[in-house]
Amino acid sequence: MTTDAHPLSAPMFHPLSDPLARARADGVERTTAGVLLTDPAGRVLLLRRAPGTLQAGLWELPGGGTEPGEELVAAALRELDEESGLTRVRVTAHLGSADRTDSRGARTRAHVIAAHLDHPQEVRLSPEHDQHAWVLPADLPEPIAAHEADLIRRHTAPPPALPGHRPLPAYLPTIPAAPMWGSVFFTTEDGRAVLLRATDPAKGLQWAGGDVEFTDPSPLHTAVRECAEETGILLPPDPDRLPLLATVFERPAGGWPAKVGFAFHGGALTPAQVAGIRLDPAEHTEVVLLSRDELAAHTDPRRAQLTLAVLDAARTGVPAYVVR
Repeated sequence: MTTDAHPLSAPMFHPLSDPLARARADGVERTTAGVLLTDPAGRVLLLRRAPGTLQAGLWELPGGGTEPGEELVAAALRELDEESGLTRVRVTAHLGSADRTDSRGARTRAHVIAAHLDHPQEVRLSPEHDQHAWVLPADLPEPIAAHEADLIRRHTAPPPALPGHRPLPAYLPTIPAAPMWGSVFFTTEDGRAVLLRATDPAKGLQWAGGDVEFTDPSPLHTAVRECAEETGILLPPDPDRLPLLATVFERPAGGWPAKVGFAFHGGALTPAQVAGIRLDPAEHTEVVLLSRDELAAHTDPRRAQLTLAVLDAARTGVPAYVVR
């Protein structure tokens, strides 16, 4: 992600979508990411700390400290891999966080990610642990930290007397996914669309944006984060400055689930600002400026229709609703 100032940029800020920045602002000294991993039988993976380690003999969820610049989900999956050797898991939810003082006396914010193991895999322990167990929440071994036992029981509790209700980690894997995305759409001063050519030819011309992550408070925060990563343009997640341009519903097709997207208006860029865009070569190769007439010739009809709708919304100030 580019952090240098851009001519369009507001002063540097800690995005609200960055939980590690929020932790530092709150005076938290350490952040951790753990994984509540379930299998098809509803069992939870626990690891036992090895002799000679801190709190030897204690059963715990896989997890550990985050590294500088590391996202929570990436940290949780890295720790799961390092401690159990499990890599092919499906992340289903961010279960939140709690602040506490750890065994070293540091104020710690512990995040927990829920994940599901669809197919059996061999557990390979690191030297930090000497035993693993797949256990039902009603049969948790001892000793186990009270806060972890409470977390496991809360998120795997039997459903109340409400037809069809399931606890979150059990419910999420059963429903069709409907991913969301957020994007910032720019024009030039003469009204042309500012598009980015994807490194993957199959993706064609795109806007700056991407999928909403578990830790993004809103699609606007997603759009701001992705815009900074893909163009170097830093913007505040302010709906007054970045008004909604379009809500896009993409129908299920070709085995893909439905998808909902939100495009926000980043304004008109000057020639100097366009020239200052710094692309991530892993995602995009060039900036392409297209007028309305040029869109049909340079993009497929489906993409052209969407960009034209957003250009009309930018011109009229009336947000578009697009179903495609």
